[in-house]
Amino acid sequence: MRFYMDDHLPLVSVEIEYNGNIKTFNNVLLDTGCSSTILDIDLCEEVGLMLDLENAITRKMYGIGGTEICIEQKVSDMTIDNFSLNDFTIQLGDVREMHGFDGIIGSDFFLANKLIIDFENMVVQKT
Repeated sequence: MRFYMDDHLPLVSVEIEYNGNIKTFNNVLLDTGCSSTILDIDLCEEVGLMLDLENAITRKMYGIGGTEICIEQKVSDMTIDNFSLNDFTIQLGDVREMHGFDGIIGSDFFLANKLIIDFENMVVQKT
């Protein structure tokens, strides 16, 4: 996964696939300081990932910008770029309006896939 720097932030475009539907999320922040991967709820609906109101959990996310309420739920058979996620806990929130990103890839994603960020070659790759 190649990334680029914009205003000193590592950003990536990734294809999200869920239930056979594919959408490109163009402005995704790579954030090792964020414990959870968060995707914009409106963009997720476009790929068919809907809120599971029966099993979803409301979480309060804390950060430098303040607090934000997200919906936490497990997803199966989701692919971010070429990385498959099964029974992966993801956060859904208003990331685009609140922060200007289509999503944030957090440390949970890096750990689950054993990835490193190579700033010299501007790639995210397996260790």
